[in-house]
Amino acid sequence: MPDLMWVWWVGTVLLCAWIIIEAVVFRPVRLLEWPFLACCMWAYFYGYMAYNAKLTLPAYLGNGMADIGQLMAFLCLIGLIAGWKIGTRLPINLKPATQNYPYLLCWAAGFILILVGAVGNYSVYQAQDEGALNYRTASAYWYLLFYIGYPGLAIAIWATLKTKSPATWWTLLALTLGALVIFIMPQVIGARRGPLYPAIIALLLVPPLTLRRPPNRLVYCGGLIGVGVVMLLFVQVRQTIYNGGSWSEAFQKLDVSSAVVDRGTEAEDNEYVNNCQLIATVYQNGKYQYGTGHLELLVHWVPHVLWPAKPGLGEGNYSFNEMFDDVERSTGVRLLGTGAAFGGVADSFVQYGVLCPFFWLVLATLIGWLYSAAVRTHSPWLMLAYVGFLCASHWLISQNVPSAFVPAMFFELVPVLLMIGIWLLRLWSRPTRRFGPRRVHMEPMVPRAL
Repeated sequence: MPDLMWVWWVGTVLLCAWIIIEAVVFRPVRLLEWPFLACCMWAYFYGYMAYNAKLTLPAYLGNGMADIGQLMAFLCLIGLIAGWKIGTRLPINLKPATQNYPYLLCWAAGFILILVGAVGNYSVYQAQDEGALNYRTASAYWYLLFYIGYPGLAIAIWATLKTKSPATWWTLLALTLGALVIFIMPQVIGARRGPLYPAIIALLLVPPLTLRRPPNRLVYCGGLIGVGVVMLLFVQVRQTIYNGGSWSEAFQKLDVSSAVVDRGTEAEDNEYVNNCQLIATVYQNGKYQYGTGHLELLVHWVPHVLWPAKPGLGEGNYSFNEMFDDVERSTGVRLLGTGAAFGGVADSFVQYGVLCPFFWLVLATLIGWLYSAAVRTHSPWLMLAYVGFLCASHWLISQNVPSAFVPAMFFELVPVLLMIGIWLLRLWSRPTRRFGPRRVHMEPMVPRAL
């Protein structure tokens, strides 16, 4: 009897290959669609890493853990692709966007948001260096303030591309990229992988969606591959700089082949192993969250000052520590909570059990409709909302829904608030109508000749 894990693995790889090859080779416009990016991540976590883990770490995947872990990944991918197909075929009852916007004002707003995010970045890093930052007592609205820079970047790029004057276009572009360097530099110095991805997504997706043309395949795919390699190299860099080493020492120790090829052979930092162990454990003990972990996100905005006993981000009817203890008792090893995350598939399984593929189906249906509406109506706000979701999709797939929720809300709400501000500005700038009866000038009547 064949190992069922390899059956589901082959299905996952073939499905990812179909979506990726179709977009890259035959229909480059589909490079802009979420299934392409999702399949790239799926192919890495549940294709490449799964292959390495199954061959080199069999002791961590015993008792059928890889079978059910890979099966859920395969079914969730089917749900995602099917939901996207449904969402992009739903009717769009929205009128095409025809109005012009104060593009310079929009650019200024986006530029200021990037700088505000940079201020949040540098202030948090300074507090860390001074030992004055305690994540348990500090307000998350402060140390997560840097997320506001990403929608600002997308808004600034969109407004720049809408500018008619070439001289103004180049000036705004240079200022935007300069602000981006200032904004992202602390994350690069700290070798943080997650914050690098949304910046690249905004740079790659906003131009083709704004100009309504397929992306350049070389630039687009090269950018994604480049940021992927850099994110993998950051894992090695952090091992040096977090232990007191310098960046020059980190560069001397860099090994690209080791970072890329050996990534899935280390159990202590392996999302696939964590995914399989968690799914198998919850499947055996039946301790599902029943969606309470996702419902808790609705009240996560309440500050700790007003709710000191607020549960952790995404914790439902029992804590993450209890869940990690259950996995340790089931597997005999403690991997969760000390290194890599367990992934979006395992998170959805903990919440909804074997119905987790329907979670991905519903989510992809909504995002597919959003993308279709943005393309058909040419609405910049729908486009920015779609790009904002894709910016957070890395955390969604590689970590879990709670990790993606907070940045996604920043990405979605900031353009909406800017749109409301523009609407209020237009309402305020309209000429006021005088009260009282209007004077009507009437020409004297001339009798018609008989």
